[in-house]
Amino acid sequence: MLERGFFINNRYEILSRVGAGGMSDVYKAKDHKLNRNVAIKVLKNEFSKDKNFVSKFRVEAQSAASLIHPNIVNVYDVGEDAGLYYIVMELIEGITLKSYIDKKGKLSVKETISIAIQIANGIECAHNNQIVHRDIKPQNIMISREGKVKVTDFGIARASSANTINGSAMGSVHYISPEQAGGQYVDEKSDIYSLGITMFEMLTGRVPFDGESTVTIALKHIKSNVPSVREYLPNVPVSIEKIILKCTQNRADRRYPKISLLISDLKRALSEPNVDFVQLEQRVDNGSTVMITDDEINLLRSGSNKKVKDDNGKPDDDIDYLPPKVGNAVTIGSVVAGIVALIIVAAIVTSFVFSMVNSNKIKLQNTVTGSDVETTIDPKKTEVPNVVGMSEDEAEKTLHEKKLGVKYEAYEYNDQYQSGYIIKQSVAKGKVIDKNETILLTVSKGAEKIEVPSGIKGSDLDTAISKLEDKDLKWELVYEYSSSEINRVISCYPIEQALVSKGDTIKLTVSRGQKTVENSNIGTIPNVEGKKLDKAQQLISNAGYSVGDTREVYDEEIEKGIVIRQTIKSGYAPKGTTISLVVSKGSKDADKKYKGTYTFAKEDLMDEEGNPIKSGTVVVLLNGSSQGIDPEYSDVSKWPGDYTMTLTSDTKGKATIELLIDGKVVKTDKVKLK
Repeated sequence: MLERGFFINNRYEILSRVGAGGMSDVYKAKDHKLNRNVAIKVLKNEFSKDKNFVSKFRVEAQSAASLIHPNIVNVYDVGEDAGLYYIVMELIEGITLKSYIDKKGKLSVKETISIAIQIANGIECAHNNQIVHRDIKPQNIMISREGKVKVTDFGIARASSANTINGSAMGSVHYISPEQAGGQYVDEKSDIYSLGITMFEMLTGRVPFDGESTVTIALKHIKSNVPSVREYLPNVPVSIEKIILKCTQNRADRRYPKISLLISDLKRALSEPNVDFVQLEQRVDNGSTVMITDDEINLLRSGSNKKVKDDNGKPDDDIDYLPPKVGNAVTIGSVVAGIVALIIVAAIVTSFVFSMVNSNKIKLQNTVTGSDVETTIDPKKTEVPNVVGMSEDEAEKTLHEKKLGVKYEAYEYNDQYQSGYIIKQSVAKGKVIDKNETILLTVSKGAEKIEVPSGIKGSDLDTAISKLEDKDLKWELVYEYSSSEINRVISCYPIEQALVSKGDTIKLTVSRGQKTVENSNIGTIPNVEGKKLDKAQQLISNAGYSVGDTREVYDEEIEKGIVIRQTIKSGYAPKGTTISLVVSKGSKDADKKYKGTYTFAKEDLMDEEGNPIKSGTVVVLLNGSSQGIDPEYSDVSKWPGDYTMTLTSDTKGKATIELLIDGKVVKTDKVKLK
């Protein structure tokens, strides 16, 4: 156990121990570099020299770090310090779902569905990235003080594309899928099973199977069907009963094939709880057709036949993570109550409107004249609202208020709308259609994900930046003293092969060599953004750095010749480092020339006494700028007659034109340029 005040990697200060698991301890820590509190998971000493455990620990880090979703605990950093293996995570000030269930005893149907949808959204993100969690349970679900639900602990997660047949059953035995308990093929449907068990516990306050040993419980999952929640709560709506039954089918092929379909049914259950819309295949009677072989029994017994406890001697169900202060209990119930109140208010308003409709006339205000007009509305019709840009929950609520059904037609990558927001609806806004019709919605999956390129760590800085540029990724540099050679990349975050969006910023930690008294080649890169190019180049050179490539780009807001961006931000760096610059070319319209013509009459060329000017050098100015003179008209004496010349300017519209002879203005007029 680490003591308060202990520093990891000279960066993370241990503040307190907040939880423990079988392989690791979890601490609250202060990140002094970024000045924020974090959760840091540290592999226990007894496992740090075991290659198997270290490998599993790293797998957790890689699995979790590749997932970015509001319903998944974020991983910030991974590392090793003097044999201490650690993962730095988002600190969730809150409570585990297990503790929340224990506190309340049972959860309401609406609260259960609300929490389950958020858990499923997080799992869906993992599945979309070919990762199976394999240990979904209330202990691995965090609820923040704001009521946000997050999935954590990817300690035994595995890529679904990999060989997922394992000789040893892993996962918490009360929530384990039959195929996982039997050491068989495991895929996304195993997480769906475990989520079904979790929903069962939320509603009933108990798990469906219990026993004195892991083998006993595992055999029940393999041989028995999960009972209906109605055996314990007869008033549970039919929709949620069947959703849980479908999740927990003994045979994987009878469960939801994709978690997106489960999410869709859960959302429908919120609005239509008593509608029997979930289709179930006939279940297998207990013990009649599902058999377990002697080999499977031996496989289970080869693991453990002890009472179900964690490594600290506590029951597994008591393992907790980040417990809150007593006075800061999560108020999800209050939130749900508020939603119910809003629904009641909406129902009252709707009833009022319909009563007016039944009288065949409604007074409406004309938005143009402000006068009242009377119109007749068909009570069987409704106007389709615009839900594009709304979240799924907002869109459903809006459409349901209009007595319209919702079906999610597709999920597509979209750069404009973040994940979970509507990008398309099947019926245009403002169209009047029959009530109870279904609107098909297309939902954004967020920007298309790309992998952080491999080969960043350990490469020189130029190579790393080039790899990131090729993937349309930005970068941020942090320099640290290290044993690596100067300008060598020590680490990157997110880590290599993590999934990110185009344009995301990758933080590169770069070596500035060993910290010695003689290390005098470290300087400070000046900030030259917003400065003129020549000034920026001078500042960089004076600071002991080299100016690299200068690339020009159009910018509608930044003046031509001003530095928009420097490839290496200001801060500490070895002298001699090359810094490239991006410079504004100004607006695209800046290079556009506006033209016009003007004719000078020879009779107009008079001196102050009114005498014709017969000789002299000709100069024409347009808004003070000299215009090109045809050589045959460069002297008045050469004019055979009137002189029509073409004028050009960067400015559109009216301009002042002046004719000068030997430096004296003899003609002034206005001309229009276009």
